[in-house]
Amino acid sequence: MTDDAWTQEQIRAHIDAGLPLVPLFNIDVLEAAAHTASVRLGPGPHVTRPGGSVAGPVQFALADVAIYALILAEKHDAMAVTVDLNINFLRPAMTLPLIATATPLRMGRRLFTAEVRIVEASTSKLVSHATGTYALSGAA
Repeated sequence: MTDDAWTQEQIRAHIDAGLPLVPLFNIDVLEAAAHTASVRLGPGPHVTRPGGSVAGPVQFALADVAIYALILAEKHDAMAVTVDLNINFLRPAMTLPLIATATPLRMGRRLFTAEVRIVEASTSKLVSHATGTYALSGAA
């Protein structure tokens, strides 16, 4: 892997261009740096379910994008892919925006594992917790 660091703007542009769910769900990269990445889920017509809570698959996608942003910042590996993602929904997410913050748990040569905490921005209440593993391409 190279040491060519990606800027936050390069990471944001790469994610916006390469992941169609990002504009669909109104996800923004807030921060992407070594050891932490944060993304925000804003309001939109495709994010809530009947009753007004944020849909589980949307939170799943939010966690996945947060880990990918972290990998781009930490490992500079645009070809990394999700191997596993486990999410626990702790309470209904009723207030947008949501903030998902990813931090590394283990950064190996072939696998990268991170945890993601998803909170309501207005209350800081933890609504979901995820752990995910990506396979690194080794090409970066």
